[in-house]
Amino acid sequence: MEKNKEEQMEMLPKKQAELRLQFIHRPIKKRWYARKYPFLIQNEPFEYGLKIKNIGSEPFSGATISKFEISSSSGFDGFIQQAHSKPKIKALNPGEEFELYFDRYTFWHEGSIGTRCFLVPDKDGEVIKTYQHHRDHDIDEPYKKENEWWHDYYCQSQQQLLQTRTNNLILLLTTITVIEAIFGLKDSLKFIISLLAMSLSHAVTFLQWLAS
Repeated sequence: MEKNKEEQMEMLPKKQAELRLQFIHRPIKKRWYARKYPFLIQNEPFEYGLKIKNIGSEPFSGATISKFEISSSSGFDGFIQQAHSKPKIKALNPGEEFELYFDRYTFWHEGSIGTRCFLVPDKDGEVIKTYQHHRDHDIDEPYKKENEWWHDYYCQSQQQLLQTRTNNLILLLTTITVIEAIFGLKDSLKFIISLLAMSLSHAVTFLQWLAS
């Protein structure tokens, strides 16, 4: 009797949820002067998680991330890092989105990486179809397996980043030197201060007009 019931359950059509998953991260050491980069940076500690959105037309009942992996296969430095927790994805209505951070890590290498997770739906008879969001092209591509997700990512070389910052500083110093040579540094500073004073004056006048 029990076996027949299980067979009948298997024959019933499965309810499919459609989720867009995006790998998200933020630096652990936050510096007010540091620019926020859209990619990971070598040797910079970060915490990571997922941005999850229900892009289907039906409510989603929730799930558990049974395994989350970050991997690299670059030569002899390949590795697989698994998250220490098994976080829950809450129930989501169509169009609803939320962010979930659940672990932290530091990359000692640079280059391409892969992010993967395995999902266990909370509701029996429900399967999850995941989508990879391509940020540069703003499109969603369905993943080939149910209850799984994978997407590639990138870790920026710390040396390249430092070189870029150095180049920007050199460009700034060169620009200041050229301005000083053509107009004189004192006159240039006076001009910049005059522009700032004029802008502040207009802003104060505008605020006074709003308050009146």
